Amino acid sequence: MGDTPALIETPITRAVTHTALGTMTAKNGITLEIREPLKSEQIKITRNRKLRTNIFPVIPWQMWTTPKEHGGLGVLDIQLQASALYFRWVHPLLIHDIATIESHPVSYLLSFHLRQVNNCQFHHLPMLFPVSRTQGLKKQRTGTLEMLYRAADLLPRSFDLATINPATAMSLPLLTAVYVPPGSSFSLPHKVKQMKVSDVFQYDPHLHFLHWKAPRDPSLLQWKRAPGSVFRGLTSGQLKLQSYFAPVCRPAPPTESVVTFAPFVEQLQLAEGTSFVAATTSAKTFRAAVLSSVLSPMALRNIAPAQWKWFWSLSLTTIQRNVIYRLIAGCIPHRRLLHFIMPATYASPLCPVCLVTIDSAHHLLFDCPSKEQVWQGIIFEFLWPTTSLGDIKAALLSLDFSDIWYCQTTGIKPYRILLITLSQLWLAHMRFIFDHIPVNPSVILASIRSNVIHTIEEDGCHAIL
Repeated sequence: MGDTPALIETPITRAVTHTALGTMTAKNGITLEIREPLKSEQIKITRNRKLRTNIFPVIPWQMWTTPKEHGGLGVLDIQLQASALYFRWVHPLLIHDIATIESHPVSYLLSFHLRQVNNCQFHHLPMLFPVSRTQGLKKQRTGTLEMLYRAADLLPRSFDLATINPATAMSLPLLTAVYVPPGSSFSLPHKVKQMKVSDVFQYDPHLHFLHWKAPRDPSLLQWKRAPGSVFRGLTSGQLKLQSYFAPVCRPAPPTESVVTFAPFVEQLQLAEGTSFVAATTSAKTFRAAVLSSVLSPMALRNIAPAQWKWFWSLSLTTIQRNVIYRLIAGCIPHRRLLHFIMPATYASPLCPVCLVTIDSAHHLLFDCPSKEQVWQGIIFEFLWPTTSLGDIKAALLSLDFSDIWYCQTTGIKPYRILLITLSQLWLAHMRFIFDHIPVNPSVILASIRSNVIHTIEEDGCHAIL
């Protein structure tokens, strides 16, 4: 290659690429590229720059990634997808036995690495219990193990119903067997983080249960005061045994003496009751499991999934869909919010149109005198005359238009008229803010009539086709 360096670093948008050229001839040369993965902070910066450009107020990221059937925008979470891709390695490590893992080179290397780094006998422990992981440097680079941990931690779980045998219980770290209940002021000794259950418990072969070692047991001397402190915490009730560990501390019939973590793995929860052991190793399965355990934002939670499915199926313009979604999500840029965020730019929280009332999302779209006059005109021209502005607000915020079913104009549904009105009020307000065009109810009503006629004609064309 002459004077060409053996390693070339190429900075690109997504990641840094290192190209190893070596010193071989051009005929027999091999080019190897190793791309460093983006860090979590870099992913967040790139995500915000791409998805939030010219959007204000910013829609919370949780709403972006919430599934559409729950009111979100259904955008794929980049970090969740990265963990989902690692799930194809996590799943075999947790469900297969040692013989199967040792027969697969990648699984065996991962298992060996997990055991070596965490100084434990079973790779299941650091995968299932974060407290059993070795704490390294806080600012170390994200590696394979960290990505495996992140994927495993995202899986919904509840180990309370797990039934384990004494042999498995003895192999657990002590921190996984006890916990400090809420309201307790008990502080665990630092050495407890290094202790196993077998360091302070012993197995009774006659009654087949675990019990605390005698205070004068020589094996407790290396831990100094830590065992006594834990014992006093348990006897005083300031420290509790985990639900899955307490049964092995009571006399019971003899059980198998093989260490198995299958009871814990079976408690990992997947979407729609799918067994973790029988589940397919796919990114889609992982994402469905994680998203099923995440609650949608409160602003979206009050609307039924059937209503959201109906809403996304509607043929609406961008403005019509954007305004009502922002109204439901609480992201309307009214003057009180802008004054709170940028008081130097927006000196007053009062409505810029009427200059009397403190602005809000409802005032901007419904209650401002000029906007309310438009709604009254729409009610008497298109809807049932007894319909109130409160009925319209309730229907728009719940996406349930069953109470507003009558329309004086044929060929169009009442909800389409409400969405057209909302969008035209939004446009009139924006023209007032940016172009200083007065909010004229007569002009807005004329624009709404024109849009209604245009919508009816479009629907008629689609019906003919």
